[in-house]
Amino acid sequence: MISLVLSLALFQATETLPQASTDEPAPAEAAAVAPATEAFDAEAALDGVNLYLNSIETLRARFNQVAPDGSLARGHLVIARPGRLRFDYDDPSPIRVIADGTTIAIQDTALETVDRVPLRSTPLWWILKPEIDLAADANIVSVESEFGFLYVTLEDPDEDVQGRIMFVFAEPNYELREWFVTDALGEVTRVSLADMETGIRVNPRNFVIPEPEDRRDSRRGRR
Repeated sequence: MISLVLSLALFQATETLPQASTDEPAPAEAAAVAPATEAFDAEAALDGVNLYLNSIETLRARFNQVAPDGSLARGHLVIARPGRLRFDYDDPSPIRVIADGTTIAIQDTALETVDRVPLRSTPLWWILKPEIDLAADANIVSVESEFGFLYVTLEDPDEDVQGRIMFVFAEPNYELREWFVTDALGEVTRVSLADMETGIRVNPRNFVIPEPEDRRDSRRGRR
């Protein structure tokens, strides 16, 4: 079973809106990036990406999430490494996605449900783990540089995460700008970041996964 949590959340969260236009490559364009030139040092670029990702302790950003059918959802993202993350989707979506360090959950406040999967089984693990080394943590499918952006495509060697993910970083500082999750059926979900802030204070309660109403009710009834 594919456990790409963002893709699961997407179909519960999105509004049917025109696809957002950005200055960065669309998924098809990004996948067709020309091969790197001989002067390009992929190993040095990966070292730079690892250095940037490991430097992040906290991050806050706006995000746009585009589904395979072109529908769009927006919201706020907060990261507190290692292991913690929260997506809050804008109204009218009832969805939240919360990672508490070991588990990532999709909360639907309208249906009062919480679905959980291990964080390790999602592609977000590669940017949330305590010590990031992409070459050691994943199979590097490609590392390509084009038009001021670095494209790093990964697959899981253990197949805990099915499909693949392409991270897009802005050169020369390798700031994370977006990612494309391709599931086992070849469908692509795009998440783009904007208005990023790092080194911010975050409330640790933001990363507590709530229990569904029926579980809370059962605990209240215990004697």
